[in-house]
Amino acid sequence: MASSGVAAPEFYQNVVVMRHGDRIDNFEPMWVSSATRPWDPPLIQQGRVRAFSTGRELRKKLPFTLNRVFVSPFHRCVQTAAEVVAALSAVSDEEDPSNLTGDGVPIDPSKIKVKIVFLFFCRMSTSKFN
Repeated sequence: MASSGVAAPEFYQNVVVMRHGDRIDNFEPMWVSSATRPWDPPLIQQGRVRAFSTGRELRKKLPFTLNRVFVSPFHRCVQTAAEVVAALSAVSDEEDPSNLTGDGVPIDPSKIKVKIVFLFFCRMSTSKFN
């Protein structure tokens, strides 16, 4: 087959992988003993601050835009994603230094689609590692 001389367009996707923020059970070991859901610890405040700050840095430094976020249903993961998405979707490009988390930050909800993916939620059997 003869080539038409027209280059095929390049299609590619950029993927950013991120771990959840600082979780409470790593800083307050006794939290587990009174928790309703001890397997699903939330973030500490500093974890939320770090996630929001990471979102700000991604917004400033990535040479591409993020259009989708896939997140595990664990509480800490949803909290992390909420902070990152708030920073990425902020209406204003100007940072207010008093905003340490996404609380109260006006966002454009059309910028990023978020999906909770239950396939990320799995339980590993420790017997496989013995």
